Parts: sequence; C-alpha cells; structure tokens
Amino acid sequence: MMKLRSYGIVIVSLLILLGSCFTAAATSVSDGTGDVWHWANTGTAWSWVGNVGNKPNIDIKEISYEVNDGKITLKMEVAGTIQTSDKVGYYLWYNSTDTVYTMTYMNGQGGAYGLKEGDYLNSSYTQNVTISGETLSAVLDIVGDTSQVELWGMAVEYITFGDTTAEWWGDWAPNSKIPFTPGTGGNTDGNNTDGNTNDGNTTGTKTPGFEVIPVIAAVGIATILLRRRR
Repeated sequence: MMKLRSYGIVIVSLLILLGSCFTAAATSVSDGTGDVWHWANTGTAWSWVGNVGNKPNIDIKEISYEVNDGKITLKMEVAGTIQTSDKVGYYLWYNSTDTVYTMTYMNGQGGAYGLKEGDYLNSSYTQNVTISGETLSAVLDIVGDTSQVELWGMAVEYITFGDTTAEWWGDWAPNSKIPFTPGTGGNTDGNNTDGNTNDGNTTGTKTPGFEVIPVIAAVGIATILLRRRR
C-alpha cells in the first residue's frame, strides 16, 4: 500500500509538472458592430458622426491574443472581410509589463513585432501576417514578459491614406481607446437632440489620425532591427 501511495504521488507530481510545461493564456476584447465613427463635413463644420453601419470591413468585432509554447498569436476579427487596399489600415497592440507586441496591415503589406524595453536588439519580427476572410493574425516569438497590461486595436479607412483633412472612418476596440470624447447628440456642441446617447459627435481635443504616426515609425524601427540581425 505504501508503494502504491508513493507511486501515486510521483504520478500526480509528474502530471502537474507536465501541465506547467504547456501553460497557455488567452484574452479577447469584444467590440459591438455598427459603431464605426465618421469624420465628416456636416455642411457647417467638420465633426464626428457615430454609429456608422455601412463600413463592415473596418468594423472590429473582436481582438485577441494567445500565448502558447513560447509564441504569442495576435488576432483581429471584423464584421466584413479584411481589405487589401491603399485606403484601409488595421492595427493591434498588446502591451505586457515590459514588451510591446504589435500587428499592422495596410495596402496588402503587413508585419508584426515584439520590442522589449531596454533590449531592442533581441526583438521579434515577422512579415507573415495571415488573412482568412474576416480575420487577421500573426504569430511572434515571445521576447519578454507576457503579463497583460493593455490590449487594443483600431481599423481605419481614408479617402487618401493618412489624410485627416478629408473625411475618414475609424473603429476602436475597446471603445475607451477612441481618441476623442464622443458627444451625446447630433451636433458638435454635444447637446442631445434626439435622445440617443451613443450617436453624438464632437470636434474632439486631439488631431484625428494622430495614432497612425507612431505605428508607422515603430514598423520602420522593427524593419531596421530585422535587417541588422541578418
């Protein structure tokens, strides 16, 4: 009986050890559909118009990450289909306690990278961004801690890419990442004119499209690092 008990303890211990070797973590953020924002001229002034439902290809449904076996997978799912267009861009950020993992896709070209604070030469980078219908994904080597601090994404469509002086559309997930303060009614002063508390628009306090600048810069840095490692 003592031997059987000892064997049992050993077997249980081995199972626990094996389980710890294959630990995985996954987190997702869901985003409602029909909530794209439109920067438009209403006839008297430029303002944000909410609840645009005719832009499914940039209407984010879910963003997520999964950590498994030394790899991190980043994903974005939209209500329509991922577009290969010089007017559309998709971006996803996952920040851990010491590392930033990012995935980008625009004009048929994509990339993903991981940069650990203070250790940029040991970065992780891939140009293998996978498109499958409504889903965009990329797999990276883990280069730092994976404890979640922040997960968010955005999808944008421009008349001319990056030109925020003309009309453009954007969706952010979660909504707390919207780079302006939505109003509560159908005009720029934020007054609620129709009782709908989620269709407001506002001129905001930040320049529309400012988010794209650090993304482009970061992708450039990642490309330089990749060339150095070659």
